[in-house]
Amino acid sequence: MGYNRNVLRVLKNKSFIILTTSLILSFAEYLLASQNSGSAIIQISKLTQIFALTALIYLYITLLINPFYQTFTDFPLKDKVRKSKNDFIIMTFYFAFIHASFAFFGELGGFAGLGFLSQKFITAITLSFSALIILFILTVSSFNFLLPKVKLLQWKFLPKFLYIVGILVLIHALMLGSDFNNLSGNIPLILYIAISFLLLLQGPNIDKIFAKYIKMPTFGLSFLLLSITLSVVFFTVISPVFSTTNGGVSFDIHAAHRQLAQQAAKESLSSQNQSKIPGLNGDRTRRFTVSMSTDPQILQSNQDTTIHFKVYDASSGNSISSYQILYTKLMHFVIVNNDLTYFSHIHPDFQNGEFFITTQFPKDDIYHLYISFQPLGGIEQQVGFNLTVGQPQKSSDIFRNENYNTTKTFGKYKVSLNSKDALNAADMSQGLQKISFSIRDSKTGKPVTNLKPYLGAFGHLTMINEKTYEYVHVHPNSLIVPPPNASSGPTVDFLPIGIYGPFKPGIYKAFAEFNPDNNLFVADFDIKIN
Repeated sequence: MGYNRNVLRVLKNKSFIILTTSLILSFAEYLLASQNSGSAIIQISKLTQIFALTALIYLYITLLINPFYQTFTDFPLKDKVRKSKNDFIIMTFYFAFIHASFAFFGELGGFAGLGFLSQKFITAITLSFSALIILFILTVSSFNFLLPKVKLLQWKFLPKFLYIVGILVLIHALMLGSDFNNLSGNIPLILYIAISFLLLLQGPNIDKIFAKYIKMPTFGLSFLLLSITLSVVFFTVISPVFSTTNGGVSFDIHAAHRQLAQQAAKESLSSQNQSKIPGLNGDRTRRFTVSMSTDPQILQSNQDTTIHFKVYDASSGNSISSYQILYTKLMHFVIVNNDLTYFSHIHPDFQNGEFFITTQFPKDDIYHLYISFQPLGGIEQQVGFNLTVGQPQKSSDIFRNENYNTTKTFGKYKVSLNSKDALNAADMSQGLQKISFSIRDSKTGKPVTNLKPYLGAFGHLTMINEKTYEYVHVHPNSLIVPPPNASSGPTVDFLPIGIYGPFKPGIYKAFAEFNPDNNLFVADFDIKIN
């Protein structure tokens, strides 16, 4: 009987329930991410994001407990929840520590990876590490039996440091979080509303602090309510308007892209060094080399060929093992043949430090291979290779039948290429012209409105110069990643920007990929750029 009473006492213990539930949650998150994320590097990236979000939720609950019950004094479970604050602090540190471990040792590769990070990444990591140290001290102080033994834990202002943790974590998320590239997205909006609610509850305490040191009118809750209202209006009304005006350009991301494109154009004109690549999100000074090998070495058409890519840091020769996800993949691999009648967009796997994929080449020809990837801490990279398969005809014998029709039929779909004015290389380089495609049913002429997301967008556009074979990946006009079950159409807009250097006048083969009702197809057009 005594044993049973002890078991019941443990099961009713609030700390036991919180800690056990949190441990079960962490194992469930690990299993979920491990089973549904593909390769090991993607699993690590997903786990890093999941545990970061969970730690953020626990931190928010911890910060919310006291001001919530100060405001809503009659809300149920007041005493039990307030006494559980230390348990939430412990679990905040638990999830934050797991997140930090996956990020530092998994994505970054440990201390060796620090030397390859930009100043932005170093600053963000330093802030998060400081927050983790403070969380550790607060976690230790949550164990009552240690309080008499350590004087630091008796400091009465120590619990206030939890707010410093919140500020440091928020800055870290804004600097590195992929969900905060576009501040009009759902997650930034939810976070902002949550912070506004917390500040609203803290209004009386904030007013008391100001009243002690500054003689000024008390703004109180009315000021906070007004601030929250204006801010919510900005995020929900004004921000989306910016996303659909100004040529359809998202105000935060594309504005930065335009600035980079203009910088690239100036640098190219002044230094005539078109290989100098401006940054996207990372250290633009880092350089990388890529080795490619094939199995077998002598290639024949219509046979399985395994292609291997290995990426190295150009300054040290060290192989790169950590990458950021680009449009839901670690690497994008585009193959075209010499007359640009064949196009394939595939995605190599990553294992044991190298990318690899098995494919077939449909006929004897010279093939042009393009890969794009983003090493952790660097900017997006684009690298090209050539492969000879079988015995191709001489390049002088190639006849390219250029077709400048702006409306073409591809199976069940009729696709129209639209641009408001004649395309100009200088304007395109600075993001001043859009390229749009409209899709209709080829039989009925009805607009197609069931386009599904493919690789995080409603369409992808690749442009290749028909003379020089220079490769351009064109960004979708909207960089907000749609939900998997979303639908769009009949128009998809793209915004060419010369992020990697100015566009050159010439004839380009444009390959546009669309996914109506999950039936992926490729539409190709010849485009003249003046």
